[in-house]
Amino acid sequence: MELASAETAPRQVVESWNTLVERSGNEYVSVNHGALDQLVAKNPDLSVPDWRFPGQHADNDWAFASQTIVSSVLNYMFLDKDAPGGSWQMTNPKNGKPIASSNALHTRTYQVFGEAEDITSTDIFKLANPNTFTDFLPGIPMAESRRRLLGQFADELHWHYEGSVRNLLESTIDADGKMWAFYQGGAGLVDKLVDDNFGDAFSDYSNLDDLHFPFLKRAQLAPLLIQGRAQTSNTLPTVADIDKIGPVVDYQLPRALRHKGVLQYAPELANDADTWTPIPAQSRKEIEIRGATAYSVDYLLRHVNELRVSLGQTALNMTHVDFWLWKEGRGLKELANPPHPHFTETTAY
Repeated sequence: MELASAETAPRQVVESWNTLVERSGNEYVSVNHGALDQLVAKNPDLSVPDWRFPGQHADNDWAFASQTIVSSVLNYMFLDKDAPGGSWQMTNPKNGKPIASSNALHTRTYQVFGEAEDITSTDIFKLANPNTFTDFLPGIPMAESRRRLLGQFADELHWHYEGSVRNLLESTIDADGKMWAFYQGGAGLVDKLVDDNFGDAFSDYSNLDDLHFPFLKRAQLAPLLIQGRAQTSNTLPTVADIDKIGPVVDYQLPRALRHKGVLQYAPELANDADTWTPIPAQSRKEIEIRGATAYSVDYLLRHVNELRVSLGQTALNMTHVDFWLWKEGRGLKELANPPHPHFTETTAY
């Protein structure tokens, strides 16, 4: 099965999972539809943040959008088994307080670029310098992979968008002022981020036997975050086709869904997850976790919306469901004996 376009990717992941299950090829993960239906019946009242967190995100909306693109290149693999809470953390140079995971990444990105409405390839190349990057995100896991992807992104930005993140963003806006995630001829933001022009900077594809799983986590995350800010912006356009964004599968979503009884792991995989035994990237175990998660999130969104339409309520989109489950997953660390997320070293999520 070949990927026709980025726009087909969310449906293709679900179809690949369905085919795997029909073949009884899912060896490690199954989906409990009864637990899914219980979540649907709750019809949660979900909201989406506008990401106006002082000190962590820019006040200027175009600065926020530009920083979202750059941070999305780096937004993966914060797990650190030896750190408090199980996640990488660093000291905020502004106040000496600890900051962790994506919160640290966004805070540091804002501290570097401030309220500037554009970020250039020159700026990004400077950040990818070994010494500068070490000061930027000290001790972060997979630092060399992050530097490599950042440099790769900057190089292609230089050649294809005159070295301007703002140009990249504005190239996804149509004549009516609407931003698109997917658009005719590959002119949407997700289309462009996963294009070969950017190399591996946003690559996120898996294969299991003859089945293709184009997850595209970080490429789809960028428009989700921009859509959140656009809700309260007078200058940043909303994403016209936000309803086409598929599940953004990181390690927090399967963590939450397993805790809720939706994902059921075979004993071997359950032991791996519970003991934080490394699960190799692109292994059958890892792909099954992500495939079952994508299927479950898609199922939740479709069936909750069917219920909401029948009740005369406004339909939700992936910005709502993704933030809900991501927040649920992160919140589990507050439990007395928090369940671990699965541990995979990967640039995908």
